[in-house]
Amino acid sequence: MFIGKAVWTYMGVDHPIVQNWTGTWSALTFAAVFGFIAIKLTEKTGFPGIWDEKISNNERFLYPVLLGLGFALVEILVGLAMNLPNIHVAFPLSIPVYLSGGIFLEILYHLIPVVFLIWLVSDILLKGKYQTEVFVVVAILASLWEPVMQITGMYQMGMLPGMGFAAGLFIFIFAGNLIPITLFRKYGFLAPVIWRLTDYSLWHVIWPMIYY
Repeated sequence: MFIGKAVWTYMGVDHPIVQNWTGTWSALTFAAVFGFIAIKLTEKTGFPGIWDEKISNNERFLYPVLLGLGFALVEILVGLAMNLPNIHVAFPLSIPVYLSGGIFLEILYHLIPVVFLIWLVSDILLKGKYQTEVFVVVAILASLWEPVMQITGMYQMGMLPGMGFAAGLFIFIFAGNLIPITLFRKYGFLAPVIWRLTDYSLWHVIWPMIYY
């Protein structure tokens, strides 16, 4: 994360995604510190460790890659349906931006809130009970944050052609959060990171080079 931030800061990347991104140095430091603590709490809160021997490499790498490619293809189709302009950071600076951004977002949006909330509610308040039920509630709440923010912003900018499309897009973005959280629960934190980076590689890096 820090290397990517240093690269695009040094290169003076001038793009709305970078300008509006929450990846300030303080935010990156926050993500690194609390992400490290969250990793230490993963097994206590019912998640596999990063290198859990019970998780196969297919589960840790192959399945997330396939899901990431599939999700990116749907994103491409949605972008074509909306006739989106080129909203992506140009290659080659797209590589450090989306590499570091993908890792950062998985830590900030999923690892930290999901692990800490399960630890607080299930382990501390409920004395280790109802961990699965707490996970389901937390996963749904964590998955709602991004679609609510994005759909609200797109509505305000007049980018939504209709309520049906908005509802479908909301569900799609919701799925884009629930999928990595589910991968995290089943296969450990590397799985959602691989999923995110695969998705970003096709949607944000490769596709713009082909289409625009």
